[in-house]
Amino acid sequence: MYKCLSINLLLTSLLISYSGCKNNSTEGSYDQINQDKLKEKLVRANKEYYANEDEAINDYVTRLGYNMQKTQRGVRYYIFNKKENVRVRGKQLVEIKYSAKLLDGTLCYTSDSTGNLEFEMGKTDLPVGLQEGLMQMSKGEKALLISPSNLGYGLTGDGAYIPPNAVLVYEVEIIDVK
Repeated sequence: MYKCLSINLLLTSLLISYSGCKNNSTEGSYDQINQDKLKEKLVRANKEYYANEDEAINDYVTRLGYNMQKTQRGVRYYIFNKKENVRVRGKQLVEIKYSAKLLDGTLCYTSDSTGNLEFEMGKTDLPVGLQEGLMQMSKGEKALLISPSNLGYGLTGDGAYIPPNAVLVYEVEIIDVK
């Protein structure tokens, strides 16, 4: 997985460096061909990286033994105590108790140390993957959510405990919805 990350970052760096260079020659079509080839290589590397990441998530889910559902964007979720309440929607104020871990089990954050999170759905800097998973839930439910890296903190991580390109595993409980 980290080999693909290195290749992905190297290719991205090359693209950024290359696109910053201007060739003043009259061979503009040659430059375009090189840019197109580089773009093609980057797309291929990204697809390979995310295919490997998806495989790692699938392996993790298999080891857990849960029959997890998957959203269109790739967030896996398993609700432990399904309730017949209305699901969380955008712009609602939500309070959750949570823990966030990496696939290898490393604990990154927990409400035991930071306190419960309270935020407005869709109007927060919390990862899209977490919010998308919460929208599959209702007040009082507990769930396991797995967010691919592109729906978490992406290429940069969070600058503290979550590294770049980290798949995040959340254990969440919706305490309140307003």
